[in-house]
Amino acid sequence: MIKKTGIALILLAVSIPVFILGFAGAEETQPVAAPSAAVPSGGVQPDVLQPDEVQPDESGPAAGPATSVELNGDIIEYSMDGNKVTAQGNVVIFYNDVTLTCDRVEFSRNTGTAHAKGNVRLIKGGESEISGEEMTFNFEKMTGDFAPASIFANPYYGKGEEVSKLDAGHILMRKGYITTCDHDRPHYRIAAGKIDIYPKDKMVARKVCMKIGGVPVLYIPKFSQDLTGKRPRFVFTPGYDKEWGMFLLTAMRYELNDNVKGFLHFDAREKKDIASGFDVTYKTPHAGSGTIRTYYMNERSITSKHFYQPRPSPTIERERFKAEWRHKWDIDQKTNAIWQYYKLSDNTLLKEYFEREFDKDGSPDTFFLLTRNLTSGVMSFRTDKRVNRFEGMVERLPELRYDLSSQKIGETNFYARNTTIYSNLSSKEASPTEVRRETMRLDADNELSYAMKVGFIELRPFVGGEHTYYSKTKDPEEYDAIRGIFRTGASLSTKFYRVFDTATDRWGLDINRLRHIVTPSVSYFYNHTPTFTSNDLDSFDGIDSKDIGHSVNFSVENKLQTKRNNDVVELLRAVIGTDFALKENPGKGGFNVITTDIDFRPVDRIMFYFDSTYDTREEYLTTANFDMYINGGKNWWGNIGKRWSRQVDDQITTELGYKLNPKWAIKTYNRFNVRSGQHKEQQLTLTRDLHEWTMDINFNETRSQGSEIWIVFTLKAFPDFVVDLGTSFNKRKAGSQSSEGD
Repeated sequence: MIKKTGIALILLAVSIPVFILGFAGAEETQPVAAPSAAVPSGGVQPDVLQPDEVQPDESGPAAGPATSVELNGDIIEYSMDGNKVTAQGNVVIFYNDVTLTCDRVEFSRNTGTAHAKGNVRLIKGGESEISGEEMTFNFEKMTGDFAPASIFANPYYGKGEEVSKLDAGHILMRKGYITTCDHDRPHYRIAAGKIDIYPKDKMVARKVCMKIGGVPVLYIPKFSQDLTGKRPRFVFTPGYDKEWGMFLLTAMRYELNDNVKGFLHFDAREKKDIASGFDVTYKTPHAGSGTIRTYYMNERSITSKHFYQPRPSPTIERERFKAEWRHKWDIDQKTNAIWQYYKLSDNTLLKEYFEREFDKDGSPDTFFLLTRNLTSGVMSFRTDKRVNRFEGMVERLPELRYDLSSQKIGETNFYARNTTIYSNLSSKEASPTEVRRETMRLDADNELSYAMKVGFIELRPFVGGEHTYYSKTKDPEEYDAIRGIFRTGASLSTKFYRVFDTATDRWGLDINRLRHIVTPSVSYFYNHTPTFTSNDLDSFDGIDSKDIGHSVNFSVENKLQTKRNNDVVELLRAVIGTDFALKENPGKGGFNVITTDIDFRPVDRIMFYFDSTYDTREEYLTTANFDMYINGGKNWWGNIGKRWSRQVDDQITTELGYKLNPKWAIKTYNRFNVRSGQHKEQQLTLTRDLHEWTMDINFNETRSQGSEIWIVFTLKAFPDFVVDLGTSFNKRKAGSQSSEGD
């Protein structure tokens, strides 16, 4: 062995010689040594190994790859044949995007293998890291073994008794745990007998025990987590509800392949028994994509407070279910089709068990829609079918529609518009009623307009007519009737604007010149009395309810604009308008309702919105609403809104959020009834940063509905992974009477 210490070691100066090593190859020359790293102040540059000092042994092992690694260290020792190198003190080895650091290493050029000891860290691309006291790693095969070791594979941290890097994209850990908490003693962890980690892809654990602190809370045979996104594998929602009792709602995500994935649901409710279902999201190569969702339960409503207590009356059982299917197929660039099927067991299932779906659409339709974009216009084919007998609806079996938007006729200023709809209609009332009304209807609506400019005024007169055929009407003697409606009118508008050479940054307004645009417009509309009144027809939709109309509409739009970073920004938009009913119009003539809409956004952090309606005949304001949003930066934000209606209510809502410190934040929401002087609703939310989790503690009190408290834990690394601990108390049943008032 040849030992190379250098004068720098005699002078006790710390330095880092650099040595580039190539795996043993067929070439006879060594790669040229890189220059040494910077020498500390007062030190002496140590000698650097020159290429001609050591020649490979031509009688040695068979040639391997010629790829080289770069090795740095305070002291470097190498064998006579140069195939074995030993380094110690601040050792760093670089190979492509892999970095190995340690206190001491023995490196074999024949095999490309490093045996490292002391504070060993293996870092790959900044995305994954393995650290321990000792490891053996092969740079050529990108494999190695640690015992024991800690790992980091974004966003996971972990420790294991045995950790192996099986290849460039696979880490195997045995008898260890993983967590997203970077503390030495993590707040929670997922312990497993075997964990396979594929950085930037997925993580799979077997024989899993989830622990919070040191307390086991869940045992599962297998756990898999997608590392390409933020979607959770499991979602658990435990809690207590007055109607359900204790409950645990679970959802497990599965992924058969890139084209088929979804969730499995298994829910347990103390007072309602077990429910289950599945969701499937799928994609086909040539026929579009869709979603299937199902849910089923044999609801057993127990009459005791808890399942283990005596029941004062027999348990009521009934089947309840939901099945839905949505599919969309873009057949070509001009044609697409949409299917939707929605079957429910009863009309209260969504409200009781799927409140968010109910709020979005309490009565989903079952339909098929085929749309084709033509050279001129759009053609569509639609069918609507009732599948839930407890609902009343209008069936369209089928409806064929053609829409021609306003099209210019040749080189003239004339424009034509047409809408033609054929419908086979059947109106069915909710079960048990069997009453139904039917007709076949063909409606053709045509309009001809002319665009012109008279001075600075844009004028567009139009004339049109609508003819509708009905196979059936209310009077059997008037079957096969044709209703005709004539209409005419015109619209005129113009624009005025002025630019003000104003510039200011006061209060953060950032105004660089102001442009004021005023757009007044007037439109006249006359709809002649239909040849068949709506009283003689069964009403299926808006086409059947058309009546005489004769009015003039006035409106004025004001805009204030400025420039910021060379972009036009709208600071203010205000529109005021009203209708003036002429004598042929049904009801009382004269001005009707004045409407006002205002959007004001002086800076990005403040937005104001206002709308109102004023009844000119009764001479009073009927509605007035406003909202103001303020973003105070990183530490606070607030909203205030008012909903006022002469006939309905007068409410003020406020919402204020404030970050108390890096760990705590608070948010309050209040809804106040001005007329009764009562708090309709108030909610307080405390948010605590738990390092890798965010905890929201919510307390809500809604008048006439009771109080509710719930806790929501959100995992920062996976914000969609939510554990929701909720309970409600003093919550009144729907329809119960209260002395508190509204």
